[in-house]
Order: sequence, then structure tokens, then C-alpha cells
Amino acid sequence: MRDRIDDGCEFRRAGDFAVALAFCGYLIVAAVGLPLFEDGSFYFFTIVTEQAAVVPNLRVSAVLPQLPAVMAFSLGADLALGRFLFSAAYMAIPLGTLGSCWLLLRNRAPALLLLVLPSFLAMQLNFSGVSELLNGLYLTCPVLLAMLLLPQRRWVMALAIAWGPLLLLLHPLTFIFCFGLGLVAWLLSWVPSEPIASKQRVVWYRIGLWLVANGLVRVAWTTFGLNDYERGRLNPSSALGYLFGETTAQHLLIVMLVCVTLLCFWVLHRCQRSSLASRALMLLLWLVLLISAWVSAEFLLGEGIVLKSAMTLGVGLLGMAAVTWLVLRWEAVPSLHSESGCSLQQEAGQSLQWEAERGMQTEAGLSLACSKLPSTALRILGVALLMLLMAKSSAWWTGVRGLQDIVASSEAACIHVGDNEPYSLQWPWMVITDSWPTPFTALVTRPFVPTAEEGQPQPIAVMLKHDGCEQWHATGMLHLPVGVSLPFERMDAAFGPLRRPEPLAQ
Repeated sequence: MRDRIDDGCEFRRAGDFAVALAFCGYLIVAAVGLPLFEDGSFYFFTIVTEQAAVVPNLRVSAVLPQLPAVMAFSLGADLALGRFLFSAAYMAIPLGTLGSCWLLLRNRAPALLLLVLPSFLAMQLNFSGVSELLNGLYLTCPVLLAMLLLPQRRWVMALAIAWGPLLLLLHPLTFIFCFGLGLVAWLLSWVPSEPIASKQRVVWYRIGLWLVANGLVRVAWTTFGLNDYERGRLNPSSALGYLFGETTAQHLLIVMLVCVTLLCFWVLHRCQRSSLASRALMLLLWLVLLISAWVSAEFLLGEGIVLKSAMTLGVGLLGMAAVTWLVLRWEAVPSLHSESGCSLQQEAGQSLQWEAERGMQTEAGLSLACSKLPSTALRILGVALLMLLMAKSSAWWTGVRGLQDIVASSEAACIHVGDNEPYSLQWPWMVITDSWPTPFTALVTRPFVPTAEEGQPQPIAVMLKHDGCEQWHATGMLHLPVGVSLPFERMDAAFGPLRRPEPLAQ
């Protein structure tokens, strides 16, 4: 009994350590502005120029993280503050998700964090901070855990109901999450569990119908309402690029994370201590740490930088399926009463409340999980997660600083962006900023270097593609990607001071 109590405390300490490292990493990501990568730059540019949120491809729920920046600019915030609020709001989604998951698991089944952290690690292969699909996975995870661990709470029921429309309006593929949550709601309506009253079972059955109905609406919308951009993703070449990563190290990391998730699930499912399984798990985790260092080095060298890779979703879905199976099994199998776990003596008040809410069956099964796996596993996953977040932040910071040097040091008012120009954009570490939204990125991340004479920021050059520089000199209009055309005066007011070309200066 004492060994099991110590194991539970150790797992909580290890989980606190891993989550704290992840929090530090996400805060650094927000501070350097990584959510401005590619699509994020266009979103933020539109917020600055239009003073309104962007609704990308009719994904209405995607406007929610943009609201803090929109409100800040409406109140007169400057560009630097707006950038930080935009980045912080998007990073609040994974940060809040991880924090919520840990609060739900910490005093109930801290070992289950081993099934949650691999998905956060896999998601770091995606550089997009504004992806609606990735945010859909983040948002689903804590709701699923709340449904499984606190199904009798009214706020959990209300949250599950609200999540249906939220996911419906988020992305064409979020019907997967709606169906998954709907299935869990149905299972809660019939899995034996004493604390769930008969009226609550009826409520969960109806919530399941509601979630599945939202999923069916999303399926119909996805089938018949795709736009040109979304249909383009169905082309074989585009679909393969969207599905897989770019480097061998990324594929190896996904394979290792899948193996870690399956092994943790197997051990917890058997509810038997296995020294062989523990050693195998530690071997896999050290390989995960080594491959994470490999991937991090690639990021710093400009390799493997992709907007998003759908294969990373598979790790998250696998982890959520494993957690669902284990929790529902612990509720349904009374033989798990024979052993108890984590520090029931030290946390008597919490344990009594937990017993009243969920009953001895679930509490015994969840407690038993604390002693089955080495707590060092959580620490290794936390270090690997921080390593990838730091590498991504460093790669973005380096690329943005290079881009700022280009626009600040140029003597010309307009810099032509082509396949092999400007030359300073061709270095490997500049790959992260060398893509279709480069003109937007150069504006929204513009440097503010004071002049020696007046103390005002130095004017910067703009970066335009194709014949944009010639059109600007001739008409005074700046033609940016995706058909955006704005007069120079408006751009100068939003992102200035900008360097004026000779005809306009005269």
C-alpha cells in the first residue's frame, strides 16, 4: 500500500514537472509570435487593416481566438501589442487544453497523462498556430476527459452540448470529433456506474444524439459545400503532402509515439506490474527524446517545416480512444476493487468527495493506474515537448530577424520577391519565412528601429511579388497575395512608416 501511495505522489510530481515545462514552451512560442507563421500573418494583416476578424472558408468558430486582437486595435493598441495578443490568444488553446487535462487527471489518474502527452508532442510537427483542425483536436481532449471522469456534473453536460455547434463551424473534418464525443455520450448512458442516475443517463443519450446530429450536418456540409481551396486538398499530390511530414525523423517520431501510446495502454489495460514493459517503455521514450533532438536540429536548419501534417492527428485520436476504453472499463469491471492506489490517506477530503461523485469502482481502477508505469516517462515527454517548442521558436525568431534586416536595410522602397530573390532570403534558416505570405509577414513583423535624428521609427521597404513593384510605382496601389490590393496611404497608416518610392515622394 505504501509503495502505491508513493507511486501516486511521484506521478503527480512528474506530471507537474512535465506540464510546467510545456507551459514555459508555449509562453515562449507566444512571445516570439510563432502563430504568425504563414496563414497567421494573413489573418493578422486583415485584422490590422480591416479592424475585423477573419472568417476563413466560412469556419465561423475560428474567429474566437482573434477577438482579443480585434478588440485591442479597436481601442487603439499599437502593432507590437496587437501581435502579442494575437499570438497569446492562439497559444492559449493548447496551453489551456493541457492545463485542463492535467487538472482533471492529477488527483484521479495521473498515469493517464502518458496517453495525452504524446499527442501534444506529435502536434509540434505542425508549424501552423491557427489551424482549425488542430485546434479542434485540442478543444476535444479536455471535454472528453470531463465527460468520462465527471459525467454527473451539469456543467460538463452543458459543455458537451455547446461543443457540438462549436466543432460544426470549425473545420470540414471536425465531424470526426463530433461523432467521437457522441459515441462516448451514448456509452455513458448505458455503462454500469452507480453515481450516474437514470435521469442523467437519459440526458447523456440525448446529448449523444445532439452531437451526432451536428456531425451529420458537418458531413453534409463537407460533402456538398466545399470551396475551391478545400476541393484542391482532395487531389492526390496535395492530399499526400497534407497527410505526411517531410523528413525521415518526423515519420520516426510519429511511429515511436504510436508505440509509446500502445504500450502504455497495454500495461494499464492488464493492470499488472511488468518490469519488462517498463524497460521497453523507457527504451522507447529515450528514442523519442533522441529523435525529438534530431527533428529540432532539422527545424533550425530549415528542414521539415510544414504548415500542418494530418498524420499527427492519428496520435491524438489513438490516445483519446485508449483513455476512453480504460476509464469505461474501470467503471464497468467491479473486480478492480481489490487494489487501491494513490495517496488516499494524504488526500482524505478529496478522496471522499471523489468517492461520493464517482463511486468506489472508478476510483479504485483509476488509482491502480498510478503504480503500473515509471513516472520518469512523464518527465522525458515533458523535456521532449519543451525541446521541440524551443526549436520552433528559435527557427521562427531567426527567420523573422532576417526578414526584418532585409526590409530595414534596403535602400529601395520596394523589394521584388521571386523564386531566387532577394538573395538574403535564400539561406536555409530563412525557409520558415519564404512562402506565399512573405509580403504579409514582412509587414506584420516589421521592426521599429528609432532614427538618430528624431527618435521616430525608421521607414521600411515593402516586399511584393511578380510585377507588384512596377504597379505600385505607377498607380500607388500595393498588390499583395490572394488578391489583396490597398492604397499606399492606408498601408502606411497601418504599418508605417513605409519607405516611399520616388514618384510618390515627389
